Amino acid sequence: MILCSFKGTFPGSTDLICNNHLKENFSVIFLQETEAMELSQLMNLKRFNFNYVIFIVLCAIIAYVFRAGDTYIMKPVWRKRVEPHYYSNRDYPTLEDRLPSPIITDLEGDGVNEIILISNDYKLTSLALPDKTEDEDDLTLPHVVVKNKIQLPIATKEDGGTSRPVVMSTGFTVSYQSMIQIRKQIIVIATDDWQVFCYSHDFQLLWKQRLMNIAHVRLTYKIKAMDVMITSHNVRKNDEGLVIIGGSFSHTVHDTNTTKVSNDTTPENATKEDNSLTHFSSFAISAKDGSTRWHHLPGDFGEIDTSVKDIHGDHHWKLALKRHRLHVGESPWNLYKQEIWKYLPHFWNNLEDTKIKLGRFQKQDEAIMDNQQQQKSALRPEHIMGYAYGGQRPHTDDEHIVNPNVVVIHNHNGLEVLNLLTGQPVTQFPLASDGAIYLDIDYDGYVDRVSWGAEEGRSPCYVDIWRLQPVKEKMEGLAVCKLFRVFFSSSWAYDEDILKNISRKTGILRHLLGHHLPTSKQPYDIITMGSYGRVSSYDKEGNVNWQVGTPASWSVESQDRKREVDSEPEKLQQYMDSFYPSRQHMSLQVYGHKDAMVMSGWSNIAIVDLKEGNLLASHSLPCQPSSPLVVGDFDNDGLNDIIVTCKLGYLGFSLHHHTNHIYTMLYAGMVFGAILILSWLCSPATYYSNEKEEDSDSEEDRMDDY
Repeated sequence: MILCSFKGTFPGSTDLICNNHLKENFSVIFLQETEAMELSQLMNLKRFNFNYVIFIVLCAIIAYVFRAGDTYIMKPVWRKRVEPHYYSNRDYPTLEDRLPSPIITDLEGDGVNEIILISNDYKLTSLALPDKTEDEDDLTLPHVVVKNKIQLPIATKEDGGTSRPVVMSTGFTVSYQSMIQIRKQIIVIATDDWQVFCYSHDFQLLWKQRLMNIAHVRLTYKIKAMDVMITSHNVRKNDEGLVIIGGSFSHTVHDTNTTKVSNDTTPENATKEDNSLTHFSSFAISAKDGSTRWHHLPGDFGEIDTSVKDIHGDHHWKLALKRHRLHVGESPWNLYKQEIWKYLPHFWNNLEDTKIKLGRFQKQDEAIMDNQQQQKSALRPEHIMGYAYGGQRPHTDDEHIVNPNVVVIHNHNGLEVLNLLTGQPVTQFPLASDGAIYLDIDYDGYVDRVSWGAEEGRSPCYVDIWRLQPVKEKMEGLAVCKLFRVFFSSSWAYDEDILKNISRKTGILRHLLGHHLPTSKQPYDIITMGSYGRVSSYDKEGNVNWQVGTPASWSVESQDRKREVDSEPEKLQQYMDSFYPSRQHMSLQVYGHKDAMVMSGWSNIAIVDLKEGNLLASHSLPCQPSSPLVVGDFDNDGLNDIIVTCKLGYLGFSLHHHTNHIYTMLYAGMVFGAILILSWLCSPATYYSNEKEEDSDSEEDRMDDY
């Protein structure tokens, strides 16, 4: 190919001109190839950016699915010692020594929670957390700091004994108005002989009252059910709030013929006296001076004969057959069916299950008009999780009820509803006190019964669900025990709870079928706790949601004491009288969803996530629990804490939360980097670009040779 002509007489100059033309043409060719390579790289860059987005999304999904879960740690932070000589047997606590559970609340309205408890020497005490020790090597658990302490003026009984505090409550006597309002609480304590004491926030005795005199029957009767609540509502204008207290007694012996009756007491009077004690009696007391505003005692409101069908609808339970009478002005429960269903599930097994609450009851034909006339409350219904009192000023749960008109009582008789202003019985929903749970588990409009080990011939390893209406029939039987073939023994279900469904069932198919879509009717989960520390979650059809093992067990200790009953019977007696395994629903954050459960075993305490069945935290115990667990935020960090009562005294466990976001970010970065490097190494564009670079290098070498 001729790129130049011979000009001039000097061959050298001609050659020079030809070489220059060759270089210019080669530069044009190289420029075109460079532009093509840049265009190819630009296309590869666009393709790389699109792949990069895909990789980021993929890494984000992987990081979310396999993210590091939050970590919770329980740490003992304080203790309060109890001397054994305060116990009745001077060795270990029994049921007779049990005191009201501690209360974690803000008495003074200053935003700092205090611990209120009654010590074994009957002193009302306010506790504060000890200062943090700077010495990390000091493993001694510090004692709690006593802020206030006062001796209860408990009267001595005629037989030389002393009254025992049974229930304690705190509350506000001034209604909630605004966020700038500062309210202080009062403390009310009731004893087993109907003495009531009221204290101010600074432990000043405001008043004391004796509601009934039962000194002459103290040896033949014992307290069965009792509770007290405080409300800011008034019967009279100058009441400054109300204290509502209710309770009943039971025979210390089952044979009523052994009851001691004086010579001048007729059988008719003895029966009347027995009814006045075993009847669940209620009182409304002015919070200002302790004067009685109304009481609900046997015969106060009279009774009228009524057929069983009118009272209980189509109920045919044993309790319905026993009582055929209504109080004057009392209505059948089916007229308030929708309101009663709001207070289910109902469960009563011992004194701690007695609860007094406020409510607003209207008959079904009056409910629509009542909803239109209700006033707005100063309290917002929503709460912010992790903040004291949900980000609002201190308040109680009953203060969220707008214009309450009734008192709802959970006791051994079922549900009793009284008029808030007069004590007039509004209605009653009788339920047996057999330790079963009563609720409408399948939303068919009828109450169902969930029990375990209560039927004759049935093992405690089975949970039975019964439909009581219109015909009693068994709906489901759940096997909650797991057999260990190595030891040929099984754990038995100690307790069971019914709570709203919060468990998460995984699976893409369930999402495609719409199982996770919100519905108006929320089903229930059945939670069982076994002596082996095993916690299981079932739905109402008997399907297992999850099952997890915890260290909060007591099966080995139980078997050892039963095996050694002949040689060391005192160990079994102490085990039966003192040991009290318990569980408590809780929210990890203050005012959060109650999606966790804390439980205590023989020598351990554990917290389980009720959504996925994970063991969140656990810790060992130096002594065996003897009372129910108490949940509250005593260190004011936004997380709930736990108080354990045992033979040695009280132990406070603080809950700490770690997010583990750093581990998730490191894991996501490593996964992203690995995918990015592998995709770059395996990309076809990388292979072809390497070939083009090799071809261009070879062309340059050939041109240089030319």
